[in-house]
Amino acid sequence: MLRPRTIREAAAYFQENDPQTCLTETAIRTLLRTGAVPSARVGRKYLVTIEALEAYLAGSVKSKTPVAPIAPRKWQIK
Repeated sequence: MLRPRTIREAAAYFQENDPQTCLTETAIRTLLRTGAVPSARVGRKYLVTIEALEAYLAGSVKSKTPVAPIAPRKWQIK
């Protein structure tokens, strides 16, 4: 049975199992927003399964859209 978790819970799970992990809340949020990892959005929260994140890390998930770097914003004073 798959148990969906919030971004914070997923990051805590990976941090608990591997204290040296680079998979932070920000990294998970970026993966979900770009569509690299399948997720569900409920209200303002994203829900993701640990299995989906582990499959992405193992390289077995093929994303629908290629992960591209986010372009920096240009700030303008009006």
